[in-house]
Amino acid sequence: MTDNSFLATLDVSEKRQKLIKPFANCTKDVFSMMLNWETELIGIFSQEAFMSRYDCSGLIGVSGALRGSIVVSVDQDVAFAAAEAFLGARPDTINAEVIDMVGELTNMIAGGGKDRIGIPGILLGLPTVISGKGHTVTFDHGAHVEILQFSSPHGPLTVEIGVRGL
Repeated sequence: MTDNSFLATLDVSEKRQKLIKPFANCTKDVFSMMLNWETELIGIFSQEAFMSRYDCSGLIGVSGALRGSIVVSVDQDVAFAAAEAFLGARPDTINAEVIDMVGELTNMIAGGGKDRIGIPGILLGLPTVISGKGHTVTFDHGAHVEILQFSSPHGPLTVEIGVRGL
């Protein structure tokens, strides 16, 4: 099932679709173009609180027309396999190269999703990467949060969009 057909089966508001579709399609495109991996959108959750993330998360602040954060969280196996695809050698720890790669994936997904959302005046900060089992990222109180759950050939990942102003 393609991501768009999965989205078509959901009964979600237009407001949610405006956030979900651009980031779902951009995530699929980034992993396909940069890593030659097929990702599949397997779940969408709306959440207003914090939750544990995978082992490595990239975070980018959003300001301007929307305010909040975008988080790309990847399982350690996904981070290692992506670093291996970029660098040619598989790391055995979350090191500087893995952190840089997660930051770059986050930057590409956030930037591409921002461009596709079609709202002028959205600004993005620089990515920050957080690692460690069980780490949490808390979104601004009152932010509208969409959590997109993906599968990949190397493990799970999420893209989380937590914004105000939509």
